[in-house]
Order: sequence, then structure tokens, then C-alpha cells
Amino acid sequence: MPYDVPYVPSPEVVVRRMLQVSGVRPGEVVYDLGCGDGRIVVMAAKEFGARAVCVEIRNDLYEQTLRRIKELNLDNVVKVIHGNFFEVPIEDADVVTMYLLTSVNQMLRPKLERELRPGTRVVSHDFEVPGWKPILAEDVYEEWRSHKIYLFKIPGAEIPIPAQTQVSVPSEYSDIVKLLDGRRSIEEIAQKTGLTMRRVREIVNELEKLGVVKEVKVIK
Repeated sequence: MPYDVPYVPSPEVVVRRMLQVSGVRPGEVVYDLGCGDGRIVVMAAKEFGARAVCVEIRNDLYEQTLRRIKELNLDNVVKVIHGNFFEVPIEDADVVTMYLLTSVNQMLRPKLERELRPGTRVVSHDFEVPGWKPILAEDVYEEWRSHKIYLFKIPGAEIPIPAQTQVSVPSEYSDIVKLLDGRRSIEEIAQKTGLTMRRVREIVNELEKLGVVKEVKVIK
């Protein structure tokens, strides 16, 4: 799929605010599509405790980012992919960051809607995703101009359906089990427990193996 996005790095103040408004938390996974010199994934790992995946199609920028990640000893938490982000699976993302163009965002939209799970946050610097309504649009000012940050969230819900049988569960999962009623979503359970959605998914997956959860119904 043809596209041409010029390389213009986001200022550090904008990068930090993108990660702040998207609520990146330790242990979450941030995907940066068209990552340039890797500044977003570096900050996500160093300041926010996230793991990250960096996708860059330009070989020179890919090599530069790869060197930087190794120099900073972040290669255990940041994966750098040399490739076309239209062809890279992104379903594991908790947060997706982009500084592309409106036209490219529009081309990406079907992939984002198809692959990302409900509740995944998408944050774009300066350019909207046509057809999506941002849950936040914020101006960020730096030395020589203002920038716009758009925050979106993938709609829908993942609802764990409890099994009818009574099964003993490890005590550390008891708070989650109490909230399983076939109506609450993983996002709602995360909000009530203070856990990340990723962690709740992991626990629900364990409960599914134990037979406590019958299935997870995904509503988009």
C-alpha cells in the first residue's frame, strides 16, 4: 500500500504528553507506527515502565533506532521492527502512537478497527483519524509552534462469561472472580480493581484454563 510520510520527529514535550494522556502504565505494551528515531518507545520504556514495539520502514532510521535501543540497554523491553506497519500485526497493543498524515490514518483505520481489542487507546500527533471521534483533543505548546494531540479509544467490550460449575481458585484471583457476572467487561473490572486491562485479561485467561470462565464474549 503506497504512502509517503515525511520524517519529522515529535518534540519531547509532545511525546511525553501523548504517553500521559493515553494513560500508559507499567507492563503495558505501546506500539509506535512509523517510529522514526524511536523517541516514543524509548520514553515509554524509560519513564512509563512500558514494553514497546517500534515499526519503521526506512532502513537508516531503523538502524539508528536499533543502535539507540541497544546503547540504552532497552532491547529486553523494546522490539524494533524493520517493515511496513500495514503488514505488522498490532493486536497485542494496549496503546498505539502515530505521527503520520490524515490520509495515512484513514488508510490505517480498517486495520486498527480489525486488529485492536476494545479499550485500546490510539493517540495521534497533529492528525485525526477520519470518521473517529476523539475522546480528547489537546493543544500542546513548545518553543516555536503549537501541536495537537488526539486520543481515541477502540469501542466495544470484552465480557468474561462465568462457567456454571463451582471451581476452587487461587486466593489472588478472588477479587476478579467476585466481579464476574456475565455483564461486566474486562475494562470495567480493570477500573474497579485498579489493574490494567492487560493484567485482567491474563487473569481471565488463567480462570478460563481453570474452568471458572466459560468464554470471553467480544462485542465490537
